[in-house]
Amino acid sequence: MLGRIVRTGLIVLPIVLIGLLLSGCGSVIDADQARICRAIPEALNQDGAAITETSLSPVPGQPTALRLAYRLRIGDMMLARWIVCEFAAQSGVGRFNLVGVTTDRGPLSGVKLLILKRWWLEDIRVEQGFAPLFHLGPHAAYWLQQALNGMVLAGVYGLIATGFALIYGLVGRINFAFGEIAVAGGVNTLILVGVSTFFGRLSGPILALALFAGIAAAALLSWTAGRTIVLPLATRSRAPQTTLIGTLALAIVLSELIRLTAPDRLNWLPALLNRPLYLAGAESFVATVTPAQLLGAGLAMSGASLLLGLMTFSNFGRSWRAHAEDPLMAAMLGVPIPLLRSLTFIIAGASAGLAGAVVVVAYGTIQAGDGLSLTLKALISAIIGGIGSVPGAFLGAALVAGVEIVWSSAFDIAYRDVVTYSLLAAFLMLRPGGLLNRAAPSPREF
Repeated sequence: MLGRIVRTGLIVLPIVLIGLLLSGCGSVIDADQARICRAIPEALNQDGAAITETSLSPVPGQPTALRLAYRLRIGDMMLARWIVCEFAAQSGVGRFNLVGVTTDRGPLSGVKLLILKRWWLEDIRVEQGFAPLFHLGPHAAYWLQQALNGMVLAGVYGLIATGFALIYGLVGRINFAFGEIAVAGGVNTLILVGVSTFFGRLSGPILALALFAGIAAAALLSWTAGRTIVLPLATRSRAPQTTLIGTLALAIVLSELIRLTAPDRLNWLPALLNRPLYLAGAESFVATVTPAQLLGAGLAMSGASLLLGLMTFSNFGRSWRAHAEDPLMAAMLGVPIPLLRSLTFIIAGASAGLAGAVVVVAYGTIQAGDGLSLTLKALISAIIGGIGSVPGAFLGAALVAGVEIVWSSAFDIAYRDVVTYSLLAAFLMLRPGGLLNRAAPSPREF
């Protein structure tokens, strides 16, 4: 009974975490528009007045407007005030253009708005910092900042590396298009976000729907590639190079298709949840993180937990391990091989699609040129962890991301990739089975 409870918890907990993270985005606000709106009350009130923000929210029926409520203290007198900031557009360059300000005393005239924009907002670059939650020395805070920066990177590499591990562990082939499949997932997320802006302000449910649409599109693309390229080539030829070349051609096609269609669609996510949280440090350096980074890292880690639980406790995971160990015996014992292969390609593609969606949430965009870099770094992670091992893929990703972050922080960043590829060469020579010692003759153990 206890084992069943633990297994259920491992499957349900990540889903609950994703739901909680996304439910916090009930009213998604553009961080750049919020920064502009927050700078206005100080210009509208007399010097020395203490201003305390009480709420910042979208205006119902006005997708390009924000309402900021605040308390104004002048001496012993406390007043409740509000303003409504209206922008030219919800996305693109127009989202920076303030076209109207209405206060509780009436709208600003055109002349006052021009003065406000020209001689006040031009000088507002960043919001005033806040005291960190914890005191920490500058050196410790610096390395804490690097660790925070590496969370998303490790999650993205790990999710794509899992796709390599699942496919290689099942059919002994490498799908070199996984990086582009991840990019396709991120691009489809951006497409749905762009479509939603025509109907109103981007909300939490719409963002969640866009994320799932990107994941589903990547899963469908991976399944199609598996059925039409990977499995036919693996069946017709024993040489793995044939499949590698075929999937490389697919990667080039996807990359060019995404590049050529870029001018016709939205390529940036509106700045969401990007107001920094000041975590730890001192006056000289404070480690910060944005809610968008935390959301991206939370999605990646939740996806990793779900995948590990799926491979460890589900019928799919047991069937996958049985087929990877002995395909003929698995078929004789009743494992539905066609269904298993289809599910493997779907899950591997969904994992890559989640990685692309995480990149969009954390960094705001994803581009066609990102696919090759993601492919190589994820493949290195899978090999270092032990190709064909799902836990090894995540361990390898954590190591690769850690090496990149540490090297970029302490040494010349121009040599970062040299060090990463040298690490791969060292593992191939000294420990070919990877961190979990999955040697070449038996790489399919979980």
